[in-house]
Amino acid sequence: MDSPITVALAIVALVVGAGVLPLVLRPNQRALHAIIALASGFFLGVTFLHLLPEVAHRSHSIAMWACVLGGVLAVFFAELLLRHSDPHHHQHDHDHEPHHGHEHPAHHGGHRVVGIASFVGLSVHTLGGAIGIGIAFDDASLRESMVTATLSHKPAEAFSLVSVLLLSQMTRRTVLLLLAAYAMVSPVGIVAGRLFATHMPDHLLAPAEGLAAGTFLYVAVGELLPEVFHGRKDRGMKVLLLLAGIGAAALLFHDHVCSH
Repeated sequence: MDSPITVALAIVALVVGAGVLPLVLRPNQRALHAIIALASGFFLGVTFLHLLPEVAHRSHSIAMWACVLGGVLAVFFAELLLRHSDPHHHQHDHDHEPHHGHEHPAHHGGHRVVGIASFVGLSVHTLGGAIGIGIAFDDASLRESMVTATLSHKPAEAFSLVSVLLLSQMTRRTVLLLLAAYAMVSPVGIVAGRLFATHMPDHLLAPAEGLAAGTFLYVAVGELLPEVFHGRKDRGMKVLLLLAGIGAAALLFHDHVCSH
């Protein structure tokens, strides 16, 4: 692919194609939790095998790790605020009604924050990669490597994102709009990289990558895993799906893992 337009259209097609799949499948709650187990593993793999190594590679400064912490706290506080602003929160709060103790607090308004946080984290991560493609486009070998890597993992990211958005109980129209917005991040990033290739500092997106890593870390560990495993049903299958998601991330980001 020697044209930025061709690359951008290929990415958009893959994102939309993989993203609409969970919408077409219309999974029930049991199937959705199985899909979320797979997405949780993928997000964990992306966080620990790609984003955090990238943060460490970019800078050894404590400021970068402060950005990661900032991402964790930003999602936590947003989830906390939304949960306590939920008019149904007090009547369902498991701290006051022990018989609801089996429910994870994400049920009390937090799902929406998790969906939005996943969208923002993936978008920032995608924007950085797309800008990199735009900057390196004139180097044929580097361009081919970056485009191949992007095309390989974008479908998994889109599928996981839409699955988490479905968990947040947004309307299908809202999910489709967010999917369309996410699909457009890559073309915008490629164009930005081409236009500002000679003026864009390498460290410009480093803090944003740190925030994205923190966002993924909280979403995967603080929300998705407890949500998937808060009940006893299908635990063995969910564990296997979780490991499969991690394995998928390891395979898709194999070159990155080896380089670090």
